[in-house]
Amino acid sequence: MDTSLESIIKKENKNRITWGFIIAFLCAVLWGFAYVAFTMQWIVPPFGDMSAFPEGAMGMMVATATMLTVQIALTVIILSIFYLGGTGKFGDFPRTVSNIKISKWYAFAAVLGGPIAIYGTTLAIGYIGAAFAASAALLSSVIGAFVAKLWYGENITKRAWTGIAIMVVGGVFILNPPQTIAEITNPAAPDGLWLGYLGAIASFIGWGIEGAIAGRVIDLTDSDTGLQTRFFSELAIWLVIIWPIYILLIGPNAVFTALSAAIGSPSFLIWTSIAVLTGNFSYVFMWKSYPLIGVGRGMSVSTLYVLFAIIALYVFMGIPTAWWVVLGALIAVVGIFVMYWDSGESLMESTRSSAE
Repeated sequence: MDTSLESIIKKENKNRITWGFIIAFLCAVLWGFAYVAFTMQWIVPPFGDMSAFPEGAMGMMVATATMLTVQIALTVIILSIFYLGGTGKFGDFPRTVSNIKISKWYAFAAVLGGPIAIYGTTLAIGYIGAAFAASAALLSSVIGAFVAKLWYGENITKRAWTGIAIMVVGGVFILNPPQTIAEITNPAAPDGLWLGYLGAIASFIGWGIEGAIAGRVIDLTDSDTGLQTRFFSELAIWLVIIWPIYILLIGPNAVFTALSAAIGSPSFLIWTSIAVLTGNFSYVFMWKSYPLIGVGRGMSVSTLYVLFAIIALYVFMGIPTAWWVVLGALIAVVGIFVMYWDSGESLMESTRSSAE
């Protein structure tokens, strides 16, 4: 009887692990292909000629905020109606939001993943390119590991330190300090180019800390309603905090012009919807993989997105990627797998119950 029970448990664990890796891989595919839509958002009206936005660096910042506000609004609407509604979980969403002890952590994750990480990576795409932005975001795993260590004492093994060292080497290739300095100091460089590089740094810091938060709070609620709480919190941050600041900085007329130009552009709305269904929806798969195979392994598999991003940008848009970015991305991916990869019993023990 005990043997039969043990075999059932092992079979269930094996199925859970298999589906965990499949889900994390789907996350990588969706997020990688999303960079095509992210790039197209900067090409179609009103972002192609930037005439609806202020001039210079402020215009890029306002354009980015406009782009992301519309994107997160569509995310909340689409996921609420078609995903939570379709899975019968919409009734759980208000209960999660109203539980302040839990929802405050999702709101904190929203600040880091929204106005910091996604804002930073979108600026990096607009100024430097999608392949660079995608590759730089890989360093979020390093930040996540250190935050988890400092916050709740997650152990950093010798293997993890080795992976971190490899990732840092990859990060040096991706950021390419000599090339970065040369581009920023070039008199012919676009106004505020440094914001693109700063945005790339903000992206991996924001997503790294958000991952550490998700690793703690996701066990307290259903991942789907928790994620929607995170998206809803991000939308509230844009509307209640970010845009009032921009109104003070550039005036209500400029804000209305920017938002109305974006909402009135069918091509932008189409590509933003595609971005939601790929990039934002990949969050659903990523957060589902965490309780199945653990945050570390979920992040390691999902980082394969950078390979799909580089391939998709070249195949669909003919955009080549600099060799040092490709090399740095490959090195960083290797580092992430070294950092998080385990096998045998340690993998089988990665369950929600064992974590509790």
